[in-house]
Order: sequence, then structure tokens, then C-alpha cells
Amino acid sequence: MDSSVLPRVDRQLLLYQRWLAERLATIEDPEHHRLVRHLVSWHQMRRLRATAEKGPLGRSQTHQTKQETTQAGAFLAWLAGRGRTIEHCRQADLDAWHTENLATRRPAQTFLRWCMKTDRMPRLTLPPQVITQDQAPLHQHRRLAMLRRVLNDDSLPLRSRIVAALVLAYAQPVSRIVRLTVDDITDDGITVTVRLGDPPSPLPEPVADLMRAYILSRQHLPYASSRNSRWLFPGRQPGQPMNPVSLQAHLREIGVPPQRGRASAIRQLVLQAPAPVIAKALGYHDKTATRLVTESGGTWSRYAPGDHNR
Repeated sequence: MDSSVLPRVDRQLLLYQRWLAERLATIEDPEHHRLVRHLVSWHQMRRLRATAEKGPLGRSQTHQTKQETTQAGAFLAWLAGRGRTIEHCRQADLDAWHTENLATRRPAQTFLRWCMKTDRMPRLTLPPQVITQDQAPLHQHRRLAMLRRVLNDDSLPLRSRIVAALVLAYAQPVSRIVRLTVDDITDDGITVTVRLGDPPSPLPEPVADLMRAYILSRQHLPYASSRNSRWLFPGRQPGQPMNPVSLQAHLREIGVPPQRGRASAIRQLVLQAPAPVIAKALGYHDKTATRLVTESGGTWSRYAPGDHNR
């Protein structure tokens, strides 16, 4: 596929389809098999294909879909053990299902919502998702100290320094960073920009110099299959970007927590500029930026959208 001998197909999607055929073969009840197959055909595969058209699927995306499929079949079998079908499911059944093992059984909610939306089961109430934060937030002064270190410490790997700068200064998740291509970087000899949103974001001089050096270093990658790749951070497999899990591990090795660093950066940015501006420039959804403003204690309610250059 990387050499255009075969038509390009998403690798993770192919692996999921192979797994799915094996999984469906284990569902013996014909009605359960039909329901799970319909969920996959009309909901999950449409979602995965739409995502794959925008860029390669990650392992986490197909892993989540596998969990949803597995738990859909498990719920139908569990409900049958209680002498009920999906059409006659009651609120007490849903409550009992989630009470026994909430963390493991939560992925079944995708199937349950789909059944309710398509009138395959009664409209019932699902338990809300509770997000717990088990780590202390990364304070602003600590984030800036990390950023200064990655910009100035030449002993750190160049790739890790670039990624850390994008996380700590531009609040980019690693899953999005690995999807950047060399075409997303523009250097006119004076300014270096990176296309995170619209318009592209300029890189300040310390980061710009690192990016120029990193672009030049890509031709010396130890695996020849990735030297001609358009991915900014190519993986070892031809045509594939680097695994985000591996990239997160590299950040932790240099003392940069990827999730906490990104959260600290975006919360500071939305306090310094209107949420719609930050969302558009960094590729965030405007609702996400607005929610972060509220959580950070900012008030941009008087910000007037529109053209402010006139």
C-alpha cells in the first residue's frame, strides 16, 4: 500500500474487521447475532470509516469499538439469563447490569443508546459518566519550567523536545500530534508555522529552530521505510505514523506528563484570549473551549464575535 501497489486501506480497520468476523462467530443466539451485526454495520463501521477518511485510525479507537461490540453481546446474553429480551428490558435490568461491574460494562451503553434511538428497546435512563481526576493539576509555573527545560536542554532527544513544546505551549493532544505531516509545517525562511487550526500557528524562535533541525534530521531515521513518509513523526511500519502511546512514553521519560501538561496549557490559553479564537487556532471544538473557560474561572461573555480588524 505504501508503494501504491495495492489500493490504500486503513490497517486498523482491516484488523478490526478480521476480529469482528471471529467475534460474531461466537454468538450462537440468532437474534443476538442479528442485533450485534446491525449495530456494527449501521453504527460502528460508519463511524470508523468516516474517521479513517480523515486520517489513519489509532489503536485506541478500534479497541474502544471492540469493547462496545463485546459488551453488546454480553448484555444480550445476561438479559436472556434473566428471562427477558431487549424489547422487554426494564429500568431495573439496566440498573442491575451497571451495578455489578460499572467500569467493565459501561461500553455497552453505546449499544443501549442505539437500541433506544432505533426503537428496539424502551427509553430508559442510563447512569451518567462520572469523571474522576486522580492527579493533581499541573500549575502554571511548573508548566513554564518544563517548557524552558525542553527548549534549552540539548541533551534531550530532539523529537521529544518538539512534541513537548506542542503539548506545553499549544495544548495539543499526542493523538493529534502524531497525525501532523511535513506539509503542515511551513517555513518561508523568516517564520515557521504549524497547521493546528485556522489560521496556522506561528512558532516562536526557540521552537522554530528546533522544528527546522528536526525536519532536517528526518532523513537520517534508522528505518528506511519511513524516510520518505509525509508523516511528521513516522512510525516503524510503512505508511503509518508513530504510535501515540509510544510518543507519550517518550514524553514521560523526559519528565513531561502529556495529559496534565496539555490541560494546564489550554486552561491558561483560554484565560488569555477569547475561547472562539483559541478553539479555531488550535483545532479545538468551540464548546470544549467554552467549557474550559468556565472551569478556569474566565468570563468572556462580553466578547463579540466577528471581524475586529475594521
